[in-house]
Amino acid sequence: MTARDVVFTFFHENWPDAVRRQFMPPDRLVQTLLNHDRVGGLLVANPYRSAPRLLARRILATAADPPFPRRTSTELTTPLRLRKRDPVGEGVLRRTYEAYDRHLQARAKHLGLDRPVVITTNPFYAAFAPLDWAGPVTYYAWDDWAALASLQRWWDDFDTAYRTLSERGVRVCAVTDNLLRRIEPTAAAAVVPNGVVPSEWQPPWEAPAWLEPLPRPRILYVGAIHERLDMNAVREISQHFSAGSIVVVGPVANTEVVKQLTALPNVHVKEPLSHSQIAGLMHAADVCIMPHHRNALTESMSPLKIYEYCSAGRPVVATDLPAVRGVSDRVRLVPTGSSFVPAVEEALSDGPMPEAERTGFLQRNSWQGRHEQILDLALA
Repeated sequence: MTARDVVFTFFHENWPDAVRRQFMPPDRLVQTLLNHDRVGGLLVANPYRSAPRLLARRILATAADPPFPRRTSTELTTPLRLRKRDPVGEGVLRRTYEAYDRHLQARAKHLGLDRPVVITTNPFYAAFAPLDWAGPVTYYAWDDWAALASLQRWWDDFDTAYRTLSERGVRVCAVTDNLLRRIEPTAAAAVVPNGVVPSEWQPPWEAPAWLEPLPRPRILYVGAIHERLDMNAVREISQHFSAGSIVVVGPVANTEVVKQLTALPNVHVKEPLSHSQIAGLMHAADVCIMPHHRNALTESMSPLKIYEYCSAGRPVVATDLPAVRGVSDRVRLVPTGSSFVPAVEEALSDGPMPEAERTGFLQRNSWQGRHEQILDLALA
């Protein structure tokens, strides 16, 4: 097997984010690229960073970024510019990513990379950069950026980027069928959902101390707290299981949703936990839930939390979304507009997943296997 040189670029996140989180798709993929025998030289590129902000950060001596591994023909590069955010509009985005591309071309040449394969999570780079110095380009689509409310000012540009990268024959690896259809690639493509690292889902389990006194049943939701959460479903579950505890853990993306949650007497909203504590928390839950609204955003997602719930061996109840179907027989699906309560009752009766079944789930859904599929597409 001949190793190929690779260039990998982040989009919104960067190397420090990936190291600190270590659970989102780009975080996992970059670690695999650093250690895979099918990868020769490797250039990892952060998105543009604002030079003034970076200088101020260094002057104020904030926490140091995690170190990048020192290896032959491996480098982390951070292109700089004055502004913090991408501009709006196809023309200026083209000029922006032509400059970004020149920077990466120079660094790849300095590393001695030979017509490297490019794997990028940035649709603007995949669509608008020349990339005539590189080998095949693969866009790794792990979210539909044109469906995120926080990125609304760029929605038209994302639509243009999707259309352009399709027209120019960029390969596409998407986490769901819906997201792949959204892009409509004309080149080689694959659907590769999210996964898990089996070793992270083994005992000993470490649950947070605050969980122990909460009355059962403990019904758990883990994930970003924003408008995709179906509050009507949460209220109904809260009222029906009034003697139990509904636990919501994750970063706050919408403070209004948090206000609605905390108004319910048996709902406990907690701050994000470390990945090891998340595993212990899920394992200690009686049932895990994903009551999401069905919309363009949620239909494009491969919900990582579903794979994690199952990795912890918990019974699961989730909104019936295309990417959730077929993940596991232990996931009970609730059609849009239907009550979550009967399914939660049934899930509680089901109890935990047998250990042999849980082990099989971990083996079938490992990130290692997922990344082999991505490399099969990108390196071919």
